[in-house]
This record gives sequence, C-alpha cells and structure tokens, in this order.
Amino acid sequence: MQTNKMPKKLDYRTVWSDARNMFAADKDAIVAIAGFFIFLTAWISGFLVPPLMIDTLENADTAVATLSSYFEENWPILLPSMMVTMYGSLSLYVLLSGRALAKVGEALGVAAALFAPYLVASLLVGWATLAGFFLLVIPGLYLSGRFALLPAVMAGDSRRGMHASVLRTWNVTRNCGWAILILMLFVALAVRLASGIVSGAVGTVSQSIAGEAGIPILQSGVSALFVTVEAVAFILMLAAVNRQLSAQTPNQ
Repeated sequence: MQTNKMPKKLDYRTVWSDARNMFAADKDAIVAIAGFFIFLTAWISGFLVPPLMIDTLENADTAVATLSSYFEENWPILLPSMMVTMYGSLSLYVLLSGRALAKVGEALGVAAALFAPYLVASLLVGWATLAGFFLLVIPGLYLSGRFALLPAVMAGDSRRGMHASVLRTWNVTRNCGWAILILMLFVALAVRLASGIVSGAVGTVSQSIAGEAGIPILQSGVSALFVTVEAVAFILMLAAVNRQLSAQTPNQ
C-alpha cells in the first residue's frame, strides 16, 4: 500500500508567529549579542570607512573595478568587521536553535566551535550563488533562497560535518527556494524603506545643526541600528523557516 506524501509548504503566518515568540523568549540575550557583535561593529566601521559609491551599474567592468578598489583600500576594517558580524550572527542562530543553553556564553562557545567550518561552507555556497548570478541572475536568486538556511542548519546540529550540513540545507529547502527568497526580499525591503526614511530625516536635522558635513557619528549610529535590525529580522525569520521546513523533511 502506497502513502501519499504531503508537498512541502512554507506558511508565512506561522513563520511570523514563531519568530515573534523566539524574540520574546530570548529578547535580552538577542539584544546583548546583536548589540555587541553587529551594532557596535557596524557603527565603528561605518564611522571609519567611507560609503561605497557606484555611479552606474550599466558598465559592469567599471562597477567591478570600483568595488575592487573600495575593498582594497578598506579591507583592514571591512574584513574584521565582516568576521565579527558573521560570528555574532552564528551565535544568534545557535541561541535560537532550540538547544538547551544555560546561559548566553554557551551559545558563544558553540558558535566559536562551529565558526571555521561555517566560514568555509559559506564561502563555497557564496561562490556557487555568485556563479549563478553571473550566468543569468535567476539561478543566483534561486540559489540564494535554497542556501539561506545554511547557518540555521549548522547551528542546530554541530555533529553534522560541513558537507552534510550543505546537503541537509538543500533537502530542507527543496520546493521552497522561491518562497524563502520572497520572504527575504520582503524583510529587506521593509527594513530598508524605514531606514531610508529615518536616515534621511536624521541627516537633514544633522546638517541643519552642524552644516553640510552633518554629524557623522550620529548618522553612522542610525545606519548601524538599521543594519542590526535587518540582521536580527533575517535571523529570526530564517530560524523560524528552518524549524517549520525541518519538521517536514526526514533525516537522511
């Protein structure tokens, strides 16, 4: 006798509800980790490094050259900032993974043990996704959705190796890659719209007080705040997505 398997489905309302519940349950720890590893890092780097300015994307060679020059000039600040932010984000995924953690320090310790394989896996997945963007853009978008849960999967079970975690991520997101991508784009659009409005208002007020230069430390702080809000929103949403889809995906 054959049994019909229910198709995997991502319920956005359940994701939203689960994300809110996770934040409420660990609010203090989330604020502490995100504040130290994401907000402070973004604030300091935003104050020290000039914003990236690309005049046009019509000429790909010019855009790539501008990016390369920007990172070559600022990598001593950008690279450590990226590493600290990745570690803080991974710590939040560990915190939200459902592990029995007695204190925040345990999440930081687990994240430290996972960081090296997570970094390598992220680089491999990132190169594959970038290759997809170079091909026809659409494959890159699709792969972004399919691999978005990698940190949540790795944080949930540190016994898996890097290769097994990538395969598990691919299985968990099967048939839901576009749904995950749509959720990610919605979160990014909502936060960046709010960021643009608030940052513009703060910039106008700063310039009215201090002249054309504004108040850089205040403006970079506001920008860092929204970077942190976006990062935490992504982590909460993707952790909730992972819980929902993992429950529908048998272990292999």
